[in-house]
Amino acid sequence: MDSVVILSLRPLRWAAMDLKGIVTTPLRVAFSTADAAMSAIEGGVAVTRFAVQNVDSEVSNALHVEAGMSSATPMQLLQRLASLLEPDRPVGIILSRGGPLDRVLKPTGVVDRLTEPGGMLEKLTAPGGLLDQVTKDDSPITRLTSEGGPLDRLTRPGGVVDQITESEGVLERLTSEGGVIDKLTAPDGVLEKLMTKDGVLDKLTEKGGVLDKLAAKDGVLDKLTGQDGLIDKLTEPGGIIDRAIADGGIVDQLLGQEGAIERAIAPGGTLDAVSQLPDVVAELNEAVALMTAAVNPMSDLVNRLPKRILKGREGREPRRASSSSDGAGPDAANGGPSDGPELL
Repeated sequence: MDSVVILSLRPLRWAAMDLKGIVTTPLRVAFSTADAAMSAIEGGVAVTRFAVQNVDSEVSNALHVEAGMSSATPMQLLQRLASLLEPDRPVGIILSRGGPLDRVLKPTGVVDRLTEPGGMLEKLTAPGGLLDQVTKDDSPITRLTSEGGPLDRLTRPGGVVDQITESEGVLERLTSEGGVIDKLTAPDGVLEKLMTKDGVLDKLTEKGGVLDKLAAKDGVLDKLTGQDGLIDKLTEPGGIIDRAIADGGIVDQLLGQEGAIERAIAPGGTLDAVSQLPDVVAELNEAVALMTAAVNPMSDLVNRLPKRILKGREGREPRRASSSSDGAGPDAANGGPSDGPELL
């Protein structure tokens, strides 16, 4: 009886084991996939951390921050941020109350005048405005990008872009070994000299440096963004920008119908004339070569003349000059005729 019960329970055990395998196998696959994904993410985080550390090092050198971001505590980070926002620092001066940014964003300031009803932005985006003229079917931008237009000619096979990117072209010379980029990034090159201590960037960002003077009170930025400053005069109603974007203004003359850009890119216009310059230069070279070929035989002919002819001419000219300066020769004093041409 016991053996019968054991035999009857064995299929149930196998079924339970199969059910367990069916349930656990997908979970194992899911955990393995998650493990691989986490490994990939950890690798990406490590690469990102390395890049951030390099950027942090450069920024720290520029801002004269000694400790690295990775070794700084949250309080140290807050202290650094507070030091950058001090009233005598460039960022603090820009963000201070009554500073350049505050004057630009204040009511009736530059931003308000740009975005007010009937302001410059509304004129630009109004129906029939500048943006409409630029984006219409026969606009300069459409002609620039049309088939057979200037951009098409620049990017055609054998065009300017091809000449720049071809083998041993401009781009290859710039990026080749010993080229311009190599010289810029070489040790003791231009970039390294810019980034060295007491270099150009160091002097620009130091306390009392150029940036400090630009952002200082009554500095350049203060005068630009202050009341009745340059930006205020540029954006005031009836100012330079207002007159430029008005109907018939300089922007309309440049981008409007039959404007300067339209005339330049029209068939037979300035761009077409510039594209024909190589042909003109080739014709000039041919003309110069033809003139050179015509002058060479004449110089050969002069070289072949007898030397006594050239010497006779050289001898007569001083004698004729001396007789004219003395007034008269022996025959002239006697009333006789002057010397005739000498026979060769």
